[in-house]
Amino acid sequence: MTKLAETVKRSAERLRPHRDAIVDDWVRALVASGKADESEVRESCAQSLDALLVRLSTGDVEGLLAEEGRSAGLEARRGASCLISSRAIRVLNRVLIPHLVELEADKGRLVETLAAFDELATRRLEAILSAQEDESARRLVEAQEQAARAAERAREGRRTNEALRRAQAQSHHRAEQIGLLASVAHRVAPIREPEELMQQAADTVRARMNHTYVAVVVLGENGALQGRWSGRPGIGRQSSGRAEGPPGGVIGRTIRLRSPQVVGDVTDDPDYHPDVPGTRSEMVIPLLEGAEVLGVLDFQSEHPYAFALDDVAAGETLAEFLVIALENARLYQETRRPNDGGSA
Repeated sequence: MTKLAETVKRSAERLRPHRDAIVDDWVRALVASGKADESEVRESCAQSLDALLVRLSTGDVEGLLAEEGRSAGLEARRGASCLISSRAIRVLNRVLIPHLVELEADKGRLVETLAAFDELATRRLEAILSAQEDESARRLVEAQEQAARAAERAREGRRTNEALRRAQAQSHHRAEQIGLLASVAHRVAPIREPEELMQQAADTVRARMNHTYVAVVVLGENGALQGRWSGRPGIGRQSSGRAEGPPGGVIGRTIRLRSPQVVGDVTDDPDYHPDVPGTRSEMVIPLLEGAEVLGVLDFQSEHPYAFALDDVAAGETLAEFLVIALENARLYQETRRPNDGGSA
């Protein structure tokens, strides 16, 4: 049995008596996020937690991942999105943290347990995203094959080909978004230092989506934004670096409204602050912890109207993942600090 399996097995046995409290916390967190109704999610949360604890109590991590991958593949074939299930996994991981902290008095073992559950959540997310990515690839091939057959049917002509091109573009874009989520999750999961985590996330998103500029920023204690950014060479900021300053512009509006903001053409938006040369459109997604805004994800592009509704949905999912990753990193730093002081 692997170290991960041993750690989660031990913790699952200790979590089982707290099953009802965990379900209540999980449901409240999903409802507070505004993404679910309590009457719709309570039963599914209870069933999912029971199945998870059964698997983990036997240390069968690989069986759990295989089963969730198969289920995600079936859901993808029915046209369901992975965003709902991936969001539920990330919220559950956040909900489990205070229960694990309460149950584990030994700080060294607590750090080990938190890291194990963080790894487990990341691997569960990767299994779901991988199944969805496989299905997107299958649909893309299917669309290409349909396009080839359609080319042989002259009477269907231009309308059929145009419809298939749109389907292929949508499948490709969806695959890019799923690949982005998997890539960011894989890159930042092992990072326990918040500044490095934000930098890796900004670099990965900008490189993967080829945006002009991407920033991950959080609100500091003094109310000023601080974080990390990544920009394409040649736009005036040629390397990744730190972003600081008061929350103004479209970012400030996002924080005030606690909701995503998309600007198709920045020249038409009076709040836009021209801090990145060449920007034509901007999308800002809040990092939300319940009703509290912790910071934002800022995307800027040199192309007008570069961001659509599905980009907003993917951005919100990415933001939820980063909120949990940053909270885990912060908690890890806090639990490590007394140990470091004691060994000096």
